[in-house]
Amino acid sequence: MTPASDKDALHAYEPVRLGETISYGLGDVGFNMYWAPVSAFIMVYLGDVVGLSLTSIATLLVTMRLVSAFADPVFGAIADRTHTAYGRYRPWFLWLCLPLAAAGILFFSLANAPHDSKLFSAYFGLILLNLIYTGANTAYNALSGVITPDSTQREQIMSLRFGGAFLSAVLITWATPRLVTWAGRGNDALGWQFVMTVYGVIVVGILINLFLHTQERFALTSRPNPNPLRDVRDLFLNRPWVILFLLAGVVMVASMLHTSVAPFYMRSYAGRPDLVISIVMTFTLGLAAGSAVSSLLARVLSRQRWISIMLVVAGLACLGFFFCQPGQIILMFVLQAISGVAFGTIATLTFAMYADTADYNAWKTGYRATAMTYSMIMLSKKIGAAIAAAIIGWALVDYAGNKAPTPFVLDNIRLLTGLGPAIMAFAGVGIIALYDLSPERVIKLQAQLLGGIRGKTQNH
Repeated sequence: MTPASDKDALHAYEPVRLGETISYGLGDVGFNMYWAPVSAFIMVYLGDVVGLSLTSIATLLVTMRLVSAFADPVFGAIADRTHTAYGRYRPWFLWLCLPLAAAGILFFSLANAPHDSKLFSAYFGLILLNLIYTGANTAYNALSGVITPDSTQREQIMSLRFGGAFLSAVLITWATPRLVTWAGRGNDALGWQFVMTVYGVIVVGILINLFLHTQERFALTSRPNPNPLRDVRDLFLNRPWVILFLLAGVVMVASMLHTSVAPFYMRSYAGRPDLVISIVMTFTLGLAAGSAVSSLLARVLSRQRWISIMLVVAGLACLGFFFCQPGQIILMFVLQAISGVAFGTIATLTFAMYADTADYNAWKTGYRATAMTYSMIMLSKKIGAAIAAAIIGWALVDYAGNKAPTPFVLDNIRLLTGLGPAIMAFAGVGIIALYDLSPERVIKLQAQLLGGIRGKTQNH
């Protein structure tokens, strides 16, 4: 086939309509109703409301991350081997929506547990919630690889998904504590239980809508590999995927170092604790803006080129924090917005590229392992997050919120917010330069996989 005929072949299926794109994008809004409260308020909830010690909470969070890291590839293997009349991935939204809502309500009802069993209940509740969330989210990520074989449409879908996800994260993070206060009327335990019950009902509706109004178009006729471990082996023999796997970990270290320490930077280095929330929100709004424009940018230059550019931009913006003087507040906010736009663009474009590497893997091996492709990328990100958390914990071991920071602590805060993320971002430029799966090659191999495309997927 010529390049033109390859492109024509990829249009021989029902395109993704706006309603379906919106339904898919809303999925991340639903997942954020658990991710945002847990990531932003879990220390406050477990410490102040449930009454656990900080040491117990820290150990619990480490345990949860370890369990989650191992759960990702397990759920990926299961999802890839699911065969139903509704597809491989969509049924999981129907199967897990009610358990996810129930687990969320259960975890945020811990304050009512007997005192002697609160720690055990916290382990059980959080790990259960995390496992169900991981299962549903694995299917959600994999769906992006089979909802369409068209790379351009994938970019547009990812742009809407991540733009909505980051905006909803801002809104949910802002609204949740206010809703808890309003609903609890002085009883935060009751407030959390009520809010997470409401969120659970909304999430059930979102996931059912996701099941009903999305399709799996790019389904290969070949059966999955009978051995899930061979899926993992095949991925690590897939050069483009390995590059993105490494990049995912490096970018996660960079972004987590910067975003996690930025509040300490504003509070202790800039001396403006009143601006901590504002600096966090500025970054998140930048993420949303970067996601929103990513599909437009990809029309001008290749995704690989834009990722390289944005890694440089992110590195320079983070480096600016290292050299900022404490009084340069406006400059800090400008740099924060720029870094958010850069990281948002990177996140959106790389997610679209994961689907391309899944297609390449199917073309190369004859086996489709879309869910495993995404699950192992998530594993890389969680490893990166764990590395960043360890670095922060070691570097800020002498930090005490009720005491003036020492010069050593202030230097480490500047390093973690600025120089460290910049080094990781610049390292990412070298990694993405090794990516060799060109857009033309993707179109060609996707056209050769057309035997697995169904022009109009049946909706049962």
